[in-house]
Amino acid sequence: MGFEKIWYEASPFIYTVVGGYFLGRADSGILVLSSLILISAGGTITTMRRRYALKERAAMLKKPAGAAARPRRR
Repeated sequence: MGFEKIWYEASPFIYTVVGGYFLGRADSGILVLSSLILISAGGTITTMRRRYALKERAAMLKKPAGAAARPRRR
Protein backbone atom coordinates (compact mmCIF):
# COMPACT_ATOMS: atom_id res chain seq x y z
CA MET A 1 0.00 0.00 0.00
CA GLY A 2 1.48 3.31 -1.05
CA PHE A 3 1.76 6.45 1.01
CA GLU A 4 -0.88 8.16 -1.15
CA LYS A 5 -3.52 5.56 -0.27
CA ILE A 6 -2.67 5.74 3.44
CA TRP A 7 -2.83 9.54 3.41
CA TYR A 8 -6.12 9.50 1.47
CA GLU A 9 -7.74 7.28 4.07
CA ALA A 10 -6.28 8.99 7.15
CA SER A 11 -6.31 12.66 6.18
CA PRO A 12 -9.80 13.65 7.42
CA PHE A 13 -9.14 12.09 10.81
CA ILE A 14 -5.70 13.70 11.06
CA TYR A 15 -7.18 17.11 10.17
CA THR A 16 -9.88 16.76 12.80
CA VAL A 17 -7.58 15.52 15.57
CA VAL A 18 -4.89 18.14 14.91
CA GLY A 19 -7.51 20.89 14.70
CA GLY A 20 -9.07 19.78 17.99
CA TYR A 21 -5.70 19.58 19.68
CA PHE A 22 -4.69 23.07 18.66
CA LEU A 23 -8.14 24.44 19.43
CA GLY A 24 -7.73 23.21 22.99
CA ARG A 25 -4.36 24.99 23.24
CA ALA A 26 -5.37 28.14 21.35
CA ASP A 27 -4.52 31.47 22.91
CA SER A 28 -4.74 33.67 19.82
CA GLY A 29 -7.40 34.36 17.24
CA ILE A 30 -5.35 33.09 14.31
CA LEU A 31 -4.80 29.74 16.01
CA VAL A 32 -8.51 29.41 16.78
CA LEU A 33 -9.38 30.23 13.16
CA SER A 34 -6.81 27.76 11.79
CA SER A 35 -8.07 25.05 14.13
CA LEU A 36 -11.67 25.58 13.11
CA ILE A 37 -10.69 25.42 9.43
CA LEU A 38 -8.89 22.11 10.00
CA ILE A 39 -11.86 20.65 11.87
CA SER A 40 -14.32 21.76 9.21
CA ALA A 41 -12.06 20.40 6.43
CA GLY A 42 -11.98 16.99 8.11
CA GLY A 43 -15.74 16.98 8.52
CA THR A 44 -16.33 18.12 4.96
CA ILE A 45 -14.07 15.43 3.49
CA THR A 46 -15.74 12.73 5.59
CA THR A 47 -19.23 13.91 4.62
CA MET A 48 -18.40 14.08 0.91
CA ARG A 49 -16.86 10.61 0.91
CA ARG A 50 -19.86 9.15 2.74
CA ARG A 51 -22.35 10.71 0.33
CA TYR A 52 -20.41 9.40 -2.66
CA ALA A 53 -20.19 5.91 -1.19
CA LEU A 54 -23.92 5.83 -0.45
CA LYS A 55 -24.71 7.06 -3.97
CA GLU A 56 -22.48 4.39 -5.51
CA ARG A 57 -24.00 1.69 -3.31
CA ALA A 58 -27.51 2.73 -4.32
CA ALA A 59 -26.52 2.67 -7.99
CA MET A 60 -25.09 -0.84 -7.60
CA LEU A 61 -28.31 -2.08 -6.00
CA LYS A 62 -30.45 -0.64 -8.80
CA LYS A 63 -28.38 -2.23 -11.58
CA PRO A 64 -29.80 -5.55 -12.82
CA ALA A 65 -27.71 -8.60 -11.95
CA GLY A 66 -27.00 -9.59 -15.58
CA ALA A 67 -26.24 -6.09 -16.85
CA ALA A 68 -22.74 -5.51 -18.20
CA ALA A 69 -20.75 -2.66 -16.77
CA ARG A 70 -20.61 0.33 -19.10
CA PRO A 71 -17.71 2.77 -19.03
CA ARG A 72 -18.51 6.17 -17.57
CA ARG A 73 -18.74 9.21 -19.79
CA ARG A 74 -16.76 12.25 -18.82
